[in-house]
Amino acid sequence: MQICTWFGVFTIREEGVTRSHLFPKEIERLAERIVKGQGKNQPHSSRLRIDLPSLAVEHGFVENRKEYYSLLRAVMLEATREKIRRSWKKDFQIIHAVNTIDELGESINLLQERLKNIFTTHFPEENLHGRELAELITTYGRRSGIPSTHPLYGRARDSIGTEIRDEEERLLRELGETILSLYRLRHNYEEYLESTLREFAPNLQSLAGAKLAARLISLAGSLEKLAQQPASRIQVIGAKKALFRHLEGRATSPKHGIIYQHPAIKNTPPRLRGKVARRLAAKIAIASRIDLYNGTLNPELKESLEMEMAKIKSSPKGDNREKKG
Repeated sequence: MQICTWFGVFTIREEGVTRSHLFPKEIERLAERIVKGQGKNQPHSSRLRIDLPSLAVEHGFVENRKEYYSLLRAVMLEATREKIRRSWKKDFQIIHAVNTIDELGESINLLQERLKNIFTTHFPEENLHGRELAELITTYGRRSGIPSTHPLYGRARDSIGTEIRDEEERLLRELGETILSLYRLRHNYEEYLESTLREFAPNLQSLAGAKLAARLISLAGSLEKLAQQPASRIQVIGAKKALFRHLEGRATSPKHGIIYQHPAIKNTPPRLRGKVARRLAAKIAIASRIDLYNGTLNPELKESLEMEMAKIKSSPKGDNREKKG
């Protein structure tokens, strides 16, 4: 059996260690292996009750147990620093990506509204919106270009709308193509966000979804700052205006902030939303800390959240505190 520790690789037989390969005794290189996941102790090493400090002393990696623990502490501190340094870069990429998605959405909505207003004067009978309208205009141009096989052919043929010139048709097509290109760009950013969070914050993404996870990181400032927040603070992140109204005595305390976008809260009756928000925020706090210091997906976290949500919603009494408030 071969086991990999943070200081070396060992082949173990019934008679003991038969082969060993010690890593260079350099803090930065040892820390880098841990960050990359190459220096994690394998689960079966604990089941075999292997005394790692003694193993390191016997094979000359350290002189005594005191040096072992001193070096281990230094390596783990450096590994944590390196993970945080790497996370900062990812933090900024995620924050920029989610902000870009939001801004692209705003631009798409504005241009779609403009396209709709312009095209309605030419073809008021059409009932398409958003992407469908942009695709129609990009494909067929003016209403006379709609083929007889299209569901809108009859309306286009009998339309009372004004005629448009060739130049106006060209501009409409270009505007439609621009809108479709923005849709494609937003989709690419969404895919990038999904893949990046799957690697960077797998537990947070699993619980909250990519967009909500990214917005939580963005509002907190970084994954590290989010992980440092108590669950009560995470619960109301994004509810700044409501929180100020409460502090001024003009409103009750907010039950949730941006986490309202989570289906667990959004699809829950109002009387239960406060309790659901508290449970969700607590799980998000745990998930962000696991992602910051460990980075390994823990499926049990999402499973336990789903069980708690089901228990809350199936309770006949619900949350008495929400009823009183």
